[in-house]
Amino acid sequence: MKETAGTCNVSDMNPETTTLEILPSLEQIVQQRPEHARSTEWTASVLRTGMNNGVLVPGAKLGEQHLAGVLDVSRNTLRQAFMVLEEQNLVERIPNRGVFVPSPGGEQIKEMFTMRWAIQAAAIDLAPVGEIAEARAALTQGRQARERSSVLGMASSNQEFHRALVDAAGSARLSSAMESVLAEMRLLFFSQRTAPGFHAPFIQKNAHLLELVEKGEREEATDYLRSYLWESRDFFTGQL
Repeated sequence: MKETAGTCNVSDMNPETTTLEILPSLEQIVQQRPEHARSTEWTASVLRTGMNNGVLVPGAKLGEQHLAGVLDVSRNTLRQAFMVLEEQNLVERIPNRGVFVPSPGGEQIKEMFTMRWAIQAAAIDLAPVGEIAEARAALTQGRQARERSSVLGMASSNQEFHRALVDAAGSARLSSAMESVLAEMRLLFFSQRTAPGFHAPFIQKNAHLLELVEKGEREEATDYLRSYLWESRDFFTGQL
């Protein structure tokens, strides 16, 4: 595993991308900190945001001294944040080497998609009939990213779309569980090379899924979601 204490250029992970949004640095993310925020939860949130934005990518070593300085927190607070993230499968401790951002393996990938299926199927069952504005906005973002051939943009809008579908169920616990899975999925995205041709078809699939959900056709929607997720799962496990 490559030991790096800092960041990795996203274009190194996805060379097929023709347009990449400008990503914030960890220092810029920290600047959004509420006054006097030094808590374990905030520290874990900053590191999670760094992973979601491609600032801390799979293989990156999370050096305590460096990160404690950047985040302006104690090393004890940082270690507690690592424990929180470890429980969420977002960091791994390697004896005698340190703490790293992990690269999801085959079993973890399968578990991710199993969890997504369970969460999203339940959310579809609970979602009210009618337009889901946030999901439609994410679709628009996805189409715009497709026009730019932006892998990062399409992947981000896809996550926003599925987050919106779950949020529409109105269950805080389902939304929280989905947030954890999506964070793991983000690591999967940054750990594997994907081209625009993989992501583009899922924009239309999302549009069809949303139509079914908004019409209240729950059985058809869950069947479609299952085939959708298994197709994506098989792609990623096939890349290992």
